[in-house]
Amino acid sequence: MGRLTHNGLNRQAMTSPPPAHKTLNPNFSVHPNNLNSLMLFGLSLGNYALMYWANIFLARHLAIDEFDDYSVAISLVTLLSTLATLGLEKYALRGIALCIERENWPRLRGFLRFSIRAILLFSLLLMGIISLGLESFLAWQQADFHIAIAVYTGFLPVIALCLFLIEAITVYGQQILALALYRFFLPALFLLLVISLNDLRIAVTAVSAVLCFGIAWCLTLLLMWITAHAASPSELRHAKTDTYRRRVWLKKSLPLLASSLMMTVLSSAGTIVLEILYPSQAVVGIYAVAMQTTALISLIGTSTNRYYLPMLVVLLERQDRQAIKMLLIKRLQLITGFVAVFLTMISIWGREILDLFGPAFSQGYWVLLITAVGTAFMTLFSDSLYYLQFMGRNRTVVSLMSFFALSMLVLSFNLGALYGATGVAIAYAAPTTLLFCSLKWLASRHMRQYLALNAPT
Repeated sequence: MGRLTHNGLNRQAMTSPPPAHKTLNPNFSVHPNNLNSLMLFGLSLGNYALMYWANIFLARHLAIDEFDDYSVAISLVTLLSTLATLGLEKYALRGIALCIERENWPRLRGFLRFSIRAILLFSLLLMGIISLGLESFLAWQQADFHIAIAVYTGFLPVIALCLFLIEAITVYGQQILALALYRFFLPALFLLLVISLNDLRIAVTAVSAVLCFGIAWCLTLLLMWITAHAASPSELRHAKTDTYRRRVWLKKSLPLLASSLMMTVLSSAGTIVLEILYPSQAVVGIYAVAMQTTALISLIGTSTNRYYLPMLVVLLERQDRQAIKMLLIKRLQLITGFVAVFLTMISIWGREILDLFGPAFSQGYWVLLITAVGTAFMTLFSDSLYYLQFMGRNRTVVSLMSFFALSMLVLSFNLGALYGATGVAIAYAAPTTLLFCSLKWLASRHMRQYLALNAPT
């Protein structure tokens, strides 16, 4: 029984139903509906279209080396922003949901204050380390200084805070509003700023592109901050601050950080590896465009996870077996249909889609198809990753993810040197597929045992 007991619940709660008033807590809804799911899909599709449009514009207006600099800057800062949040944004899906469910407002206020301060300070520290380290490394290699990377790294604190606030707003019950800011407002503003560069007679370069993205992040943060304050439970605003458990929060968030970092390595490291192997060559842009194209599948996965995972946490707290099964079935049905349609479209019209970026990119058809398969498995089974971690199986999850992320890096350098972007695509897809199939099997087995053990007598 000990192995199936997670830290959020004691043993007594595991063998008896929770108090009646808990199931009626009005601060948290555990009933997903088709309209909200459809809106999540629409926002993800809108985000994909806007970012795709922006990348097509940049690919056609930037030289190959400039587009490579832009792509590497985005990939590197994406990796850094995952590290900068310390895993607290992922833990917020569980921590905030349970605080609201248990109506522990002082602890919730303390968690929010601690998280924001910790993320801000660590982001600033990372900025300094990367700025000095990158300059020293490039000087040692006698390579050109990629100023676009340094400029975009300057927005790291803003990006990291946005990533935390979107999870908080989501758990407050404003999933659609949170996704509208993150998935629509941010890319729409970025696209508008990029397109307006020509009208303002500003050269379209990698530096000006990342500056536009950084400004869009800043305005998005402002709106998210206002939204988070307005959407928070009214009881929270009058509660005292309890930060006594800050070491516990950090301890629980670090495994989530490790898994998020490994996930980002799987998704973003390929572009960086290719830049090392083939500096300023078309192969880097081809792989980056292929990953950007398959990003639509992963966007659906992350959006639905933000919607369903807080509900799953509360249902596990309430030990509602039937509701848990129905919730997971609804999520899987939603994603499976979309993934099937997307893979069909990629198979038939993949070359035509890549042609939108320019003639040089159409040769990346097999890169696109291979990466799409890996991303499909990641999206289908991504909820298993968080379920296992929410249930205390951190060591298993982190070990598996670290092994497969390391395998991806080793394979990328070897296969990338032999087969270019296609080799890195294989190095991404094979470990990703094996990883998430393994996580799904472990999560299904664990849930069956957990629910059987805690079935009401």
